[in-house]
Amino acid sequence: MMSDATALAEQVRAGETDATTTVEGAIARCEQVNPTINAIVERTYDTARERAVELDADEASTGLLAGVPIALKDLFCPAEGEPGYQGNRRLAEIDYRYLETGAVARRLAEAGAISIGHTHSPELGGGQCPAAAETALYGPCRNPWNTDHTVLGSSGGAAAAVAAGIVRIAHASDGGGSIRIPASANGLVGLKPSRGRISSAPAGEGWGGGTTDGAVALTVRDAALALDVLAGPEPGDPYVAAHPAPAAGYVAEVGQHPGTLRIGVSSTIPFEATDPLCTQAAEAAAGLLDSLGHRVEQALPEPMATNDYMYDYVRIMRASATATLRSYEAALGRPWTEDDVEPVAWINYERGTKISAPDLLASRERLHQFTRQIVQWWNAVPGHGDGFDLLLTPTLGVVPPPVGYLVEGDERTLTKRLAKVTPYLPQFNVSGQPAISVPLGTPEGMSPDGLPIGVQLVAAPGREDLLLRVAAQMEQAAPWAHRRPPVHAAA
Repeated sequence: MMSDATALAEQVRAGETDATTTVEGAIARCEQVNPTINAIVERTYDTARERAVELDADEASTGLLAGVPIALKDLFCPAEGEPGYQGNRRLAEIDYRYLETGAVARRLAEAGAISIGHTHSPELGGGQCPAAAETALYGPCRNPWNTDHTVLGSSGGAAAAVAAGIVRIAHASDGGGSIRIPASANGLVGLKPSRGRISSAPAGEGWGGGTTDGAVALTVRDAALALDVLAGPEPGDPYVAAHPAPAAGYVAEVGQHPGTLRIGVSSTIPFEATDPLCTQAAEAAAGLLDSLGHRVEQALPEPMATNDYMYDYVRIMRASATATLRSYEAALGRPWTEDDVEPVAWINYERGTKISAPDLLASRERLHQFTRQIVQWWNAVPGHGDGFDLLLTPTLGVVPPPVGYLVEGDERTLTKRLAKVTPYLPQFNVSGQPAISVPLGTPEGMSPDGLPIGVQLVAAPGREDLLLRVAAQMEQAAPWAHRRPPVHAAA
C-alpha cells in the first residue's frame, strides 16, 4: 500500500530514499495514469529533477515535506517562471509565465516539497463552471473511481492526481467549496482553513476574503502537515485567523482526544434537494460520532435555511472575475473578447462590468452581517448562540455527475446544476470558518457507480485543531486510506 506524504518525508529525512528517487517515481506514475484521467495539464519535470538534485545535495534539508513530490493547482498559485495559463487558451498561446513566486508555492518549496506539474482547474477559476475541472483548452479531467464521471473542482485535477496515486498530496484552493468538493468526489481528505490562516501574498484577498489555499490529501495527518507548512501570516495581510495555531503545530493535534463534543447534524437542507445517498452518508457519519461518545443532535444554523446570501456572493465573484481578466490585458496586449474565454465566463465578465461600486460594497456589508449571524451558532454565550462545537452535513448535494454535466448547456441550466452540487459549502467561505471533508470509510460511503461520498464537519472560526482531532478519530474508527480506485498507478 502506498504510504502517505508524512511517511514519505520521514523516509527521505532518515536517508531511506532520496528526492531524486521520489520525483522519478512520481513522474513515472504520472506517465502511467495521467493519459487516462488528465489530472496534470502542464508538466514541470525538468524543474522538479533539478530541484531534487539540489535537495539531495543539501545534507541539512529536513523540511516537513522533504523530498515529497506534489502538484500545484493551475490557478492563482504563482511560481516564478512556470506556466500561468490557468486553463485559458489565449494565455497558453502567448505562453504566459508567472513573474514572481507567491507565499504558498514558496512555503511548500521551503518545506522540501517538489512540484512535478500543474493540475487541471476551470478556466481562470470560473469558465463554464467553477466546480468542474473541464476546459476548452485541456478537455475534461476524469474521476479515477469511474472515468465516466467528473472529478468536480475547482481543485479537481489535484484530487484526481492524489486519488490515482501520482502524488500523495497536492496543493488546492477553495472559494466556494473547491477543496472540499473534489475531496468528496475522489475519496480524500480536504481541509478548508480559516480566513487568515494561510496568506495569499502577494495577491489580494480573492472574492472578498472568501478564498483560501490548502491541500487535498490521503490522510488526516497529511492535511495537518500541509497546514503546518502553509499556515502563518505574511507582512501586510489584511486578515488574521480568529484563533491562534497550536503551539506544537497541527500535526500534534492528530490523535489527541477531542473530548465529548456537541455536534449538530443536518443531512438535508431546506432550499435544495439532497441526493439520498449523500443524506445516508451524513447519517452514517452521525452514527459513528455518536458511537465515539459525542452528543449528536439534529440541528442547523438558522442562516443556512435559505441561500439568499448567494446573491451577494455571486456579485462579488463576478466583479472579481472581471477584475482578474482585466489584470491580464497587459500581457495579452489588448482587451479580452468573447472569443478568448469560455461562453459562461464571458457572460460573467460582462455582468461584472455592470456592477457599481456602491452595489459591490452593499453586498460586502450584507455578507459581513451574514457572517456575524451564522457564527453565533457556535457561540456558547447564553442568549448569543447555540453553543455547538461542530456542524456535520453532507459535503455535496449530489453524487459526482457524469463528465460534461456541469459544462454542457446554457448558462441558466448550468447555474441550477451547480447549485445542486454545493448547497452546504459556500456559506463557510463567506464566514471564513474552517471546514473539512472526509470520506466516510464504510460501505455506505460509496455510490452504486463506485464513487466516493464525503461528509463535512464545520468548526468555529480558527478551530482547525478541533476539526483535525475529530476527523482523525473518525479515520481511526473507520479507516479509508487503504482504498484504491480502479485507475491507480503502480507503486
